[in-house]
Amino acid sequence: SRNKTNKLIKGFDDPVQYDINENFMVSGVGIVVSGILKAGTIKPNSQLLLGPDKANQFKPVMVKTIHVNRCQADEAYAGQFACLAIRPTNKKDSLGRDDFRKGMVLMDPSLKPEPIWEFEAEVLVLHHATTIQVGYQSVLHCGVIRQAVTIEELSKEVLRNGDKGLVKFKFMYNAEYVKTGLTVLLREGRTKILGIITRVFDSQEKKKATDEKKKVTTISGQQEEEKINDQH
Repeated sequence: SRNKTNKLIKGFDDPVQYDINENFMVSGVGIVVSGILKAGTIKPNSQLLLGPDKANQFKPVMVKTIHVNRCQADEAYAGQFACLAIRPTNKKDSLGRDDFRKGMVLMDPSLKPEPIWEFEAEVLVLHHATTIQVGYQSVLHCGVIRQAVTIEELSKEVLRNGDKGLVKFKFMYNAEYVKTGLTVLLREGRTKILGIITRVFDSQEKKKATDEKKKVTTISGQQEEEKINDQH
């Protein structure tokens, strides 16, 4: 089937990944979300993580009921478009339509999802009238994510029409759930830039980057000391 050839859709036995397209408040039911199940199988009473919310956090929720093709179902599989009635696992928490924003997902807790602010992507400039440099801002589309990003670093001084390059982006308003291998599209007016995410700056990557900086600082400090000693 088409789902077997689509690399974005994983297997039925994989940990759950569900992209939220819309949310509704149904009287007598509560919050209902609709979207595509990218991986795994969801059943009633499944415990999942919802986020990243407006506070850039993931919160535990429970699936109450499932609808596929407008009919109640016992489970939803990877590749299906499904509607889920959900509620917070912690009964003290509340969940309303105001708690949702574009780009939120439901994830299996075993994946330990992290909200990401910064990421790197290999990009191709399909169309741009002038040059792209550090500080350039544009709207990024990636799955259900639609948010403005700014360019933090470039592998070249500037990017022009038809150029390829490695770019470090930062989300401007909220952290998002992104991972390596996802396709991104940036657009601003007639400008179009296509790319693939090659690196996300989660807590592990940030620690690695900090350690590398410390290492470079230590080495340069030692070299300075050696120069001073040689002069004496």
